[in-house]
Amino acid sequence: MSPKKNQAVNEFNQQVKPVSLWADAWKRLRKNRMALIGLWIAIIFFAVTLLAPVLPMLSYKEQNLHHTNLPPSFKPAGEVALEQVQKRIDKIQGLVNQGRSDLVPELDKQKAEYASIEAGNQTDPAARNVYILGTDYLGRDLFARTIYGGRISILIGIIGTLTSILIGVVYGAIAGYIGGKTDNIMMRIVDIIYGLPYMLIVIILMALFSKEGQSSVFILFIAIAMVSWLTEARVVRGQIISLKNSEFVEAAKSMGAGTGRIIFKHLLPNTLGIIIIFATLNIPGFIMNESFLSFLGLGVSAPDASWGTLVSEGVQGMELYPWRLLVPATAMTIFLFAMNFLGDGLRDALDPQSKNRT
Repeated sequence: MSPKKNQAVNEFNQQVKPVSLWADAWKRLRKNRMALIGLWIAIIFFAVTLLAPVLPMLSYKEQNLHHTNLPPSFKPAGEVALEQVQKRIDKIQGLVNQGRSDLVPELDKQKAEYASIEAGNQTDPAARNVYILGTDYLGRDLFARTIYGGRISILIGIIGTLTSILIGVVYGAIAGYIGGKTDNIMMRIVDIIYGLPYMLIVIILMALFSKEGQSSVFILFIAIAMVSWLTEARVVRGQIISLKNSEFVEAAKSMGAGTGRIIFKHLLPNTLGIIIIFATLNIPGFIMNESFLSFLGLGVSAPDASWGTLVSEGVQGMELYPWRLLVPATAMTIFLFAMNFLGDGLRDALDPQSKNRT
């Protein structure tokens, strides 16, 4: 049987079904169990945070001072609040019975609060709310705030990464391919910026452009992205220099391909693996940078929240209310691990010289 027209054949004249780069990469990625788990976790996080406004959950802004610092529970909030106050009453009552008469006013205060919550449970619809992950210091649902916090953190990570990758890849590719004085001048600029303290620049930019002490999400990712492209530029430049004298580049030149076509159609696709691994590592990096800025009071402004601001708030009361720290910190840690596993898997799947290629 003769091969069909345009059908690839091997050296034994057997028909071979052509496989695209992406189909082959997906096939190899599926063999990496940790990368596949990371992919599905990342998809779940992306889907949940994207669909947050339509999910059936409580408002992340709604406050209820009768339900402050409630622990995770599947019971109605009114019952949990009464149990918490009753525990405080029992503890103070025991101390009063031991002779601590100075605690009598506090005991009366707790009893009054118990009566107030008990009366409110009869009329307040919020008493029937269920806070499966507890509440914060203002009685806001920690489950909803963690989801919305993830939405902002992931948004900062994705947009900041895309911005830094776009600048770094284009800058490094042009410098590496053109070479000579152009390369020398462009990389000296990178060296100068590299010499400046990275986080200090971000803090200064945030302080200068934030309005009346309120930090904007847009300003935050712009400030980080403006100085985070330097490593990508250096790495891509090195990859381009190692590839620009290859046979396929010489063939493209002989066919009349211009500089732009050679860079973007031939050289950059061959550096895709390193670009993707940097992208997947940059997303966690941006999230961690935002978390650090939140500790300095330069993160996302209330009532909005990110994982960084939630962790910052949780640290302040972690001894008495550990769930306020553990819930957002666990969500952020799971996502960061998933992105790292996925990045490693994508690097192996897209590397044409990988030892695991089958």
